[in-house]
Amino acid sequence: MNPSDHPTAGPRAAALAAMAGVAVHATGIVNYATAGRVLVLGQDDRAIALARQLPAPLVPTVVLLDAPPRRSDLPLRVAERRGLSLSGHLGAFEVRLAPAGEAAVFDQVVDLCRPPLLGEHWRRFGYHVPADGAEAGPLIEALVDLVGELEKPRYFRYDPALCVRGRSGMIACNRCVQACPAGAITGLAERVEVDSYLCQGAGICATVCPGGALQYAYPALGDAIHRLRRLLEAYCAAGGEAPELLIHEAEAAPSLDVLPANVLPYAVEEVGSLGVEFWLSALAFGAGAVRLAPSPRSTHEVTFALDVQFSDAGALLDGLGFPAGAVGWRDARDRTSMPPIRPAAYSGQGSKREVLFLALDHLVAQSPAEGRAEIELPATVPLGEVVVDPRRCTLCVACATICPRGAISAEEGTPALTFFEARCVQCGLCERACPERAIRMNARLLTDREARNRRRTLHEEPPFACIRCGRPFATRSSLERVLATLSKHSLLQDEAARRRLQMCADCRVADLMRSGGAN
Repeated sequence: MNPSDHPTAGPRAAALAAMAGVAVHATGIVNYATAGRVLVLGQDDRAIALARQLPAPLVPTVVLLDAPPRRSDLPLRVAERRGLSLSGHLGAFEVRLAPAGEAAVFDQVVDLCRPPLLGEHWRRFGYHVPADGAEAGPLIEALVDLVGELEKPRYFRYDPALCVRGRSGMIACNRCVQACPAGAITGLAERVEVDSYLCQGAGICATVCPGGALQYAYPALGDAIHRLRRLLEAYCAAGGEAPELLIHEAEAAPSLDVLPANVLPYAVEEVGSLGVEFWLSALAFGAGAVRLAPSPRSTHEVTFALDVQFSDAGALLDGLGFPAGAVGWRDARDRTSMPPIRPAAYSGQGSKREVLFLALDHLVAQSPAEGRAEIELPATVPLGEVVVDPRRCTLCVACATICPRGAISAEEGTPALTFFEARCVQCGLCERACPERAIRMNARLLTDREARNRRRTLHEEPPFACIRCGRPFATRSSLERVLATLSKHSLLQDEAARRRLQMCADCRVADLMRSGGAN
């Protein structure tokens, strides 16, 4: 039987039509303005020969690297490769030549050098690296097509308030920088910077971002979830059974004639743009499995990042009593399917983390593994708790000060640390900042939503009161540590000096004044 003749082929058509009717909100536009300035980089006369073939409106300039001087009727420079730097983007490539550091700007670059000067996995728009021996015709056509006013969607949104990259000189997260195949993300001290001109919409940055600071904008997560829910709802309403979701790139759409009729294709610009919160939402909406079609454009970094996400999703599913293999690559060997569950109906509006918890809470309610209050998870999952060793903690509150998500806070008026587990993304900044090494991370999922959203005390102590006025000013453990550390100091060898350390700041100054400043 032809797959398209299967009894559920009709429900799939109805589902795809329903999804197509969901509007996707527009995003911003990134504009490029280019003329015909073309830099041809090479190491021999092939660069000169190519430049001579470029028609108007293209205006070539040739730079030969590590080549002997020569004459040409074209603008030509000879330079050392080690003394040349190339940066920028379509319409604004900047070339600098040492030692003078003189700069020139070009709209596009043709790089015939081996290896190419810019070694990103995804070539920048306007940066052309033709294959050895390739004909010039397609290259010239591509150069001419990129002359004029051009635009592309702004693929991302970035909220630095949600970014957990680092604080106080400590770096906790570098996931987006490492995963971006276009080299568009730069790590700064406490945030990242995304170059919208270099961004090509891979979306893996949003997928790996633990706190949702980077969000894919076209489509936004809410729109993607809405389209997904309509797809599955319409399929089931039309009588379809056992749906499976196939996420594929739009430019590599599979033929419906060869797909099993219960496989619902979901087109995206890049398969790396969707992560755990989307996949688990698909299962919560009733999909039996979620498969990703591999992309030939995926770099090692993108594939590795998605493999980690698959592992994280599998750990969550396994902990809930569902098959871990329900999410993965299309050609994975350990493919399994979910048992039938009651479909969820949430809207998917909200942050990445809120959507993830909506999916998890629905799957918890449907879980065959009833009664599990806690699920242990690998350290890569940004869910879990902070554990404080009360024997080491002095309540210095460095952890609360550095926490970028407000998961740890210091109580006013009493020496205590409180914790809000639903906010913690396991970034580890608190662990690194703790001077007493009293903190460790514990990745887990609390299946009880109320427990996850309830503030609880990590550690508390009764305050130490000033021995003169009785006002609380420190904790007993911190004061005892100071006394022990300074016990052999020359200025603390008499009882008066040791007693002074047990006074608040005001009483300490008053006591020094009365004693004439001794010690």
